[in-house]
Amino acid sequence: MKPNNYEIMIAWRFLIKGRLQTLFIILGIAMGVAVQFFLSSLIGGLQNSIIERTVGSAPHLVISPEDRKPGPIDTGSAAVKEFRKAAIEERPEIFSWQQYLLELKKDKRFTYISPVANGNGFVLEASTVHPVRVKGLLEPDGPGIYRIKQKLIAGSDRFSGETALVAKELANKLALVTGDKFILRNDKGENVSLIAGGIFDLSTATGSSLVVLSLDRVRAFFGVDGVSAIEAQVKDVFEAEAIARKYSRYFTRVKIESWQKTNKEMLAALSSQSSSSYTIQFFVLFSISLGIASVLAISAVQKSRQLGILKAMGTTDISSARIFVVQGFILGATGSVAGIGIGYGISILFIKAMGDMIAFGLEIKTSYIILPVVLAVIASTLASAIPASRASRLSPIEVIRNG
Repeated sequence: MKPNNYEIMIAWRFLIKGRLQTLFIILGIAMGVAVQFFLSSLIGGLQNSIIERTVGSAPHLVISPEDRKPGPIDTGSAAVKEFRKAAIEERPEIFSWQQYLLELKKDKRFTYISPVANGNGFVLEASTVHPVRVKGLLEPDGPGIYRIKQKLIAGSDRFSGETALVAKELANKLALVTGDKFILRNDKGENVSLIAGGIFDLSTATGSSLVVLSLDRVRAFFGVDGVSAIEAQVKDVFEAEAIARKYSRYFTRVKIESWQKTNKEMLAALSSQSSSSYTIQFFVLFSISLGIASVLAISAVQKSRQLGILKAMGTTDISSARIFVVQGFILGATGSVAGIGIGYGISILFIKAMGDMIAFGLEIKTSYIILPVVLAVIASTLASAIPASRASRLSPIEVIRNG
């Protein structure tokens, strides 16, 4: 049953009567909620930063040719067969990539989908040869996956024909600026003259020696009839593995890998990080509950004379119990709201104090505000059950007799 105005008034008067005690309880709840809010924001921001650096400018799903298994070689006897890998294997390709592309584009969970042609080559500089990775992308989705436009530091993000985009570290090695020409050699020893139309920085080790060209240009230069892979990004990065499993059942001649499958150790570390945060927050909440229960229990003893008089005047056992439940609710609500304000202030001060020493920001989500408040209010209300039970069992005759 809901408490009536009489019970709320008595509960409020009890809290005001012991205002110093009430203030310390509210401050304790506020600090606990502030710690929960700050920890959630800190861990959330750190995890978002790690995920952003890992897959923010990289494909979430990669569809590539299936691994070739050794085939049987007949040795002349029907009973004996050997399994060996061929001495020379051709470059694996996806030939029917247009069909896969059309099917994937029907799924609204994808943000970018692009066929890719990969190759390894060399950039010639006088007598020096620099090994490079060459990637052919299809506009506009290909550059969107790698966020070429956002990562551009010089020139244009457009590439076509003989115009290429060059990674920053490679451009520095070659002393290239936009508009300069350079020679690219493929694995067959064929050369092509290209123009550096733009310079970008993916800030990854694998992207430091990258040269980006149009899909058709790379296919022609490296003799790729199909494509090397189909890369995609999805709206929800944590849904990538589920999407990969779904399409693995339909696309039987290719293998589909999500970023979650290739980064299992990182995900395990993030999970452990979250578990540690939840454990700390649980014990903070548990400590708050114990504090409230003990203080209100003492309050029940201190207010036993007043409660005895109230019961003698007609206050029921249930009503006297609800007075303490209302106190717990008021303390939890007031302390948790104050705690969110304190937690937000701590977060701002932390960011300003650390400055450039941290490479991530705090994530402030609605759930990080609502959840600590709700948990604190519930914990405070439940903690008040102990003194409420004591108050309900209090005998007015015993109280009046003992003075």
